[in-house]
Amino acid sequence: MKKSPVPQWVPIALLLALAAFLRLYELDSQLWLDEVAALVSSYRKPFWEILTKFPGVFPHPLYEQLAHGGLALFGESAFAIRLPAALAGVASVFMFYRLSRRLSSEGEALFGTALLTVSYHHIYFSQDARGYTLYLFLALAATNLFLAVLQKMRWQSALAYTAVASLAAYSQTAGLTLALGQIAVGLVAIYAMPKLARRDSPKPLHLLGMLALTTLFVLLLYAPIIRDSLSYISKAPVNERAVARSAHAFDLIVEFFKGSQSAFSNWLVFAGAVLVCAIGGCDFLRRNPVALAVLIVPILISVAAMGAMGAPVHPRYFLLALIPAYLIGTRGLVLISRGLLRHFRKFTWLQPALAIGLVTLTALPLQSYYMMPKQDFLGALRYVRTAASPGDRTTAADLAAHIYRVYYAPDLPGVENLSDLLREEASGRAVWVITTFERIEARRRPDLLARLRKNYQLVHLFPASTGDGEMRIYFRPASPPTPL
Repeated sequence: MKKSPVPQWVPIALLLALAAFLRLYELDSQLWLDEVAALVSSYRKPFWEILTKFPGVFPHPLYEQLAHGGLALFGESAFAIRLPAALAGVASVFMFYRLSRRLSSEGEALFGTALLTVSYHHIYFSQDARGYTLYLFLALAATNLFLAVLQKMRWQSALAYTAVASLAAYSQTAGLTLALGQIAVGLVAIYAMPKLARRDSPKPLHLLGMLALTTLFVLLLYAPIIRDSLSYISKAPVNERAVARSAHAFDLIVEFFKGSQSAFSNWLVFAGAVLVCAIGGCDFLRRNPVALAVLIVPILISVAAMGAMGAPVHPRYFLLALIPAYLIGTRGLVLISRGLLRHFRKFTWLQPALAIGLVTLTALPLQSYYMMPKQDFLGALRYVRTAASPGDRTTAADLAAHIYRVYYAPDLPGVENLSDLLREEASGRAVWVITTFERIEARRRPDLLARLRKNYQLVHLFPASTGDGEMRIYFRPASPPTPL
């Protein structure tokens, strides 16, 4: 067999260089609502307080500590608190290659890694100052170690798995189900697939011991904030939890389809991607069922647990689902291309050319992604301050008001409810109102949003790469003062 003149490490090195460029490019753009909330409630605080106090939202403890370190090194900026996510994003691309190489050929692994390198969703979360890509990297590393343990029981690999799985759980609360789901799959595989039961395969007690040790490590890591987190959950108003729970399934579906539309350009491409994944999924179930289950079962357990608790459910909590999606999607594309090109075997350049074309097509949505911020708080503020006449009332509503008050414009008045808005109108002056996340506002402040939509003119909309994060500008002309 003729040896390739290109060293084996060169293609993956080039992909990692491209991954780093795409994730560092425009890393210092505006922070969106979740990032501002995390910065104010956690990242700015002393390290010991981050380590020992519950921040009041779903915590990403390990990422909070890394983001605090970014602030200490580079000063307060979007770049400083997003850098750990970007670096973890690049590392997860490499770890995906390692996992894919374990389950497929070199060519298929490189193709899948190239698709992930230019993935709209992966780049988005690699530029989001939260622990999603950090969890993805650690979960991928844990999955590689666990599959190695299933193949051959070595205590070094088993102990490394418990450490990495514990850190994955500490990086994001969705990771709390990782070891439970994976080890459950391992136990079922040992009993249901006799071919795994070799002399050097792990025994059930080995896997149960790994689960016990991981659980102990996770409890030790979370120990400082367990009491506060339970108190926070128990004190949440019952009526708010009931309203939120009723909307979670709908929100999950809406966010999923909005994100899919952004990444796949149009529904025809999205439908094609679903078909490709179906083909690849069938082949994976036949060839690599355990590996697929090891990735999917923890996600299903996490969804079920969050649903049972009535906790907020968003697609971003399940970023790990990108991995089986890209694995089976890549397998589907490879199978389809082989079928299409089987009569053109002498044209060896056709398959790599097709792969490059598909990767390029996948990268096209990135152009619109980089052209807009996650949320344009500054653009909306500039518009209102430029358009408003002297004496006009300028304000922001609900969630937008909170973010302006704590970060972008502390001097900008805010309206938290309908009474506040009516008070602004009572002056008789023209009123400008900035809103965002109106789908959430429709549940939190339905009367306030209804008045804006009925009695105000929507004069401008600033698009956002974050779903439903558009900034809307409403205007009501001056009118005679009215008594409150």
